[in-house]
Amino acid sequence: MARRAKARPDPGNPGTFLPNGQAAKSGLNRSIHDAGWGVFLGILHAKAESAGRTVVPVPAPHTSRTCAACGHCTAENRRTQAEFACVACGHTAHADVNAAVNILRAGLARQAAQAA
Repeated sequence: MARRAKARPDPGNPGTFLPNGQAAKSGLNRSIHDAGWGVFLGILHAKAESAGRTVVPVPAPHTSRTCAACGHCTAENRRTQAEFACVACGHTAHADVNAAVNILRAGLARQAAQAA
């Protein structure tokens, strides 16, 4: 979310670039970084502890590209923002549901590894 906006070369004038909204994007980036994610995570851990729950951090990269049925991971599995269709096994699901299943499995595996 906080990546820099891509430069757009001007095809009619080599060596120059078209406006890409970087000034607005930098303001958004500043807001994202100032949102206090560390404070949020601290509150989340405290709430989970008071409810008798645990928070298990799971790395998010590729969770929406990995098939929950067969484990095949490729960018082609994500046809659209909402649609997931595995090119290896044909499994289809909503992309967010597929990613949630992958995150749940990874969290349970990490929790089991911490307990052992």
